[in-house]
Amino acid sequence: SQTLRIGYVSSLLYGLLPEIIYLFRQQNPEIHIELIECGTKDQINALKQGKIDLGFGRLKITDPAIRHIVLHKEQLKLAIHKHHHLNQFAATGVHLSQIIDEPMLLYPVSQKPNFATFIQSLFTELGLVPSKLTEIREIQLALGLVAAGEGVCIVPASAMDIGVKNLLYIPILDDDAYSPISLAVRNMDHSNYIPKILACVQEVFATHHIRPLIESILEHHHHHH
Repeated sequence: SQTLRIGYVSSLLYGLLPEIIYLFRQQNPEIHIELIECGTKDQINALKQGKIDLGFGRLKITDPAIRHIVLHKEQLKLAIHKHHHLNQFAATGVHLSQIIDEPMLLYPVSQKPNFATFIQSLFTELGLVPSKLTEIREIQLALGLVAAGEGVCIVPASAMDIGVKNLLYIPILDDDAYSPISLAVRNMDHSNYIPKILACVQEVFATHHIRPLIESILEHHHHHH
């Protein structure tokens, strides 16, 4: 039977990725799936070397051999302790310019570029320089430290489901404050599992009332044939 190796970044497990993979298994029982945790940067090399066939990640890393399909632009939130002074903005939201002097926890500590460098680039593009940055190994640890009063942390909205106690998640209002969730495939790969996984993405998104960004990509995919 065919084996499909799927790379993923761990923060996506708190979102809809598990449902997408589960649905794919139900619809394609003949395909054996191997899930491999690897950072977005590592996924590019893994795809080229054939170690994985699909990669779910959060970064736009351009590479001529890789095709990125943006599935969803997930809103970013600022995780704070519920008694933090920024809690007054819980309903209204904050701009990145309002938080540059807060002790900020960035994750993960992995091969760059990663989600930490992505967050830093959001500030840089606005001409902002956060003054107190600390790199933390991974998202759960970062949120646990926020709950302990160590600082604040910018996370994708789905991180709210991790369920760390005593935290508030404040919307970030800047236009570019979203994390693009994308599917990476080899450019010349026109295997049948690609439209199948995209169909699962659409189905799961629909049940959660998320408008996917992929209709045009599905059409684009057919034009290749």
